[in-house]
Amino acid sequence: MSQSNYQIYSSSKEAWDAMYQAILVAEKSIYWELYIFLDDEAGNPFFDLLEKKAQAGLDVKIVVDSLGSFWLSKRRIKALRDAGVDIRFFHERKRRYRGWWSRLWKRTHRKILAIDEKVGFIGGVNIQKDMKDWLDIHIRLEGEIVHSLSRAFAKSYIICGGEKKNVCRLLKYKFRLLHDRAEIILDSPNGRKSLARTKYVDALLKARERVVLFSPYYYPDRKFLWALWKAQKNGVKVDLLIPFRTDIKFMTYLTYTWFTILQKTGVNVHLVDKMFHAKGVIADDKWAMVGSSNIEKTSFYDNYEANVSLKEKMVVMNLREIIDGWIKKSINLKDINWGKRSRWQRTKEWIALKLYKIWHKDW
Repeated sequence: MSQSNYQIYSSSKEAWDAMYQAILVAEKSIYWELYIFLDDEAGNPFFDLLEKKAQAGLDVKIVVDSLGSFWLSKRRIKALRDAGVDIRFFHERKRRYRGWWSRLWKRTHRKILAIDEKVGFIGGVNIQKDMKDWLDIHIRLEGEIVHSLSRAFAKSYIICGGEKKNVCRLLKYKFRLLHDRAEIILDSPNGRKSLARTKYVDALLKARERVVLFSPYYYPDRKFLWALWKAQKNGVKVDLLIPFRTDIKFMTYLTYTWFTILQKTGVNVHLVDKMFHAKGVIADDKWAMVGSSNIEKTSFYDNYEANVSLKEKMVVMNLREIIDGWIKKSINLKDINWGKRSRWQRTKEWIALKLYKIWHKDW
């Protein structure tokens, strides 16, 4: 992937503008899968444009998660379908899991867009007006790597009820080809292995100088904690960038339960004083991964996720400059008297932890 074939966006608004412009010049096809897509001030311009493109004869297909996009209005759904847009709501039709609770939480959390099978977008950005000013990472890609995004979309389209014959051409593309210096990393909740989690852990174990982790929601498992400890033993500097308060209070309190352990393991915790939604890792300024996978068990094992692994030096350096810029504006956990927080604060953390353990049943 050459330098001319990528662009990094560092906020939801920047990514929205770039995706809108790319859709505006689409000539053949638009395939879009994302968790949240609502018909509000942010979403309506996109829906209007997608309807126009479908009416002009383009193949427009959308997959949105049935839980994340629950508030998408019936009026807009009808308008999209009347215009020729094939919109599908993601929930698995096959009974792969035992129990309604397990099936409920198998969501598509991916944010991928493929235009004309030549231009693609991947990252952490949803479409909802409240997210306009969020810090986030979204990347535009060009070339053959977009074929992997197109195939990933086709598989999701079939899972949520789309006819295979409508996307059979996209299924001819291979999932995991190395495209120059980039690779699409896809996760699905079909087993106990997460490719994204493996990449996070490998970054910690193989780095020699510095690893930067960033995620809005943070709840590692035992092996992840061991990898953090091992990195520190190897003399690797580990930085963790997270928001001080997230949009989900439950996850905020859950993350707080790890602050004391993180301090003891020597991790430099940086707290952003606004909503921060980017997810990824940078290792030794030589390799990076960004996408939709939070450093958290639900992302690793319960969701369909999509990330991109990057080795192009200039891409990694540009990403590091963005993240380091956010770190400079953040507050270090060392500068907060965290040990003297109130008893009520500790109680809320304890409740969040207990609920999470019940949810995942093995902690």
